[in-house]
Amino acid sequence: MIEIEPKVMIAIPTAEYARRADFYDYFNLLEKPVGTGITFAHGQSPARNRNLMITRALENNFTHILFLDDDTAFKGDLLTKLLAADKDIITGLYLMRNYPHHPIIFKETDENGRCLHHFLNGLDPYEGIIEIVACGLGACLIKTDVFRAMEEPWIRLGELEKDHWCDDIGFFRRVREHNFKIYCDLSVAVGHMTSVTVWPNMMNGQWYTTYESYGTGLVHTPQVGPQNKIKQVNLEKPA
Repeated sequence: MIEIEPKVMIAIPTAEYARRADFYDYFNLLEKPVGTGITFAHGQSPARNRNLMITRALENNFTHILFLDDDTAFKGDLLTKLLAADKDIITGLYLMRNYPHHPIIFKETDENGRCLHHFLNGLDPYEGIIEIVACGLGACLIKTDVFRAMEEPWIRLGELEKDHWCDDIGFFRRVREHNFKIYCDLSVAVGHMTSVTVWPNMMNGQWYTTYESYGTGLVHTPQVGPQNKIKQVNLEKPA
């Protein structure tokens, strides 16, 4: 059997600008095997953007598509590590932008396709590569055979909820119906760029810095300043 060398299309949907310009620093440092293609799609619909790039990858016989959102940060070996796993679909691990920053990987789904987060905590025994039921598309490597087996349009808006994008969750529901499995490599950490409001906050007689990310809670950290220098005084009388 002849093994085909992977040929990856890196696909970046964007709404005309990145959340932060340093995305391109991470992108330029990403290890890219020989033959890697790069495509960008500009437009307001993430589904339309992704479908245009999928079509381009299929027309040019790429074996994989690496979706990267332009509000992510990652190490240079992200693509190398995801390729080495040799899975139909595999994502790195990144978190929601809003507090409490749930992981964007899902372990269970109900009959309507809605998913429950896979939570990370000290009791979680998993490490390395785990199987999941869905993930985000912000740092996800997918073999193009997956798209060849599915009906167009591959990515759809309002599929599960009429007034919500849910383009990734709906896509992965159809992926599971085609018997493809989805994985996450917990060792591939991905940053998720965000904006927060920083408040000064007095609580119980101490000043705190409060971070508000418009999630379901706030993060408070004590204000940090110069340490007071304490002079050491030798109380012993000279001999």
